[in-house]
Amino acid sequence: MARTEQQLKELLQQDASVTPALLDELLLHIGSTDSELRDGLIYPQLATYIASESFTIEDTNRIFDFILSGHGLMYRMGTADTTAVLTRSFSALALAELLVMDKTRHLLTQSQLNRLSTYLQTYLEQEKDVRGFIDGMGWAHSMAHIADVYAVWFTHPASRPEEELGAIDAMIRQLTRSDYLYIDEEADRMVTAWLQACRHGLSEDILLQRIEQKVKTWLESDVTWGDAEWTTYRNVKQLLQTLYFRLKWEEQSDLVLIEEWLRQVHQRTHGG
Repeated sequence: MARTEQQLKELLQQDASVTPALLDELLLHIGSTDSELRDGLIYPQLATYIASESFTIEDTNRIFDFILSGHGLMYRMGTADTTAVLTRSFSALALAELLVMDKTRHLLTQSQLNRLSTYLQTYLEQEKDVRGFIDGMGWAHSMAHIADVYAVWFTHPASRPEEELGAIDAMIRQLTRSDYLYIDEEADRMVTAWLQACRHGLSEDILLQRIEQKVKTWLESDVTWGDAEWTTYRNVKQLLQTLYFRLKWEEQSDLVLIEEWLRQVHQRTHGG
């Protein structure tokens, strides 16, 4: 009989060893609305176990199959369930840990790895719940967590960042949306993933071209300056500022181009 969440919490607080049965329970409750159980016990226990010497191919398959199923990263996608994002988002974090492990241990099969690119992009295109911190439930942070996945995936031997332009475009669309104002450093986490991609095969010029296409489309569109337009403006500005300073800190070369985009964005809203 499966434990209740309270029973699982009490067990994990005793630092119980992970068994196949317990692993199934951790996955079952990975999206618990109890932030202490989810953030403080289940996720750290999963991360520690995935990184351990005792982690097996069977465990790898169990977690991977869960994440890439309707129970994990795509759990209740598109429904009115306002808590389902927790399962999706923390499944993403578990996937990031799995990919970190696999970079050295190579437990995932080529067939499994081949599924990731399309699956992750589909998630990016379909995720609508992008809230950061949710009162009463803690951090959901779906965009930050999927960015963490990409920061690892773009450095994985099986990944081809130069072929992930669809995912890059989907990330840009998410960061420049008009129905949610990002306030929890989602742009910084996305930029981290993009810079990793640039270090592992993606041309920086191509990345900037994809961003420029989005910025120009917005600059050239007709706007009425309602709430949606102001949200887009603030998200675009935050994205460009984040990218500018990250490139500046890392001594990259395309600051003049980004400065010009920022000037145009500012001009559009303030004139002069």
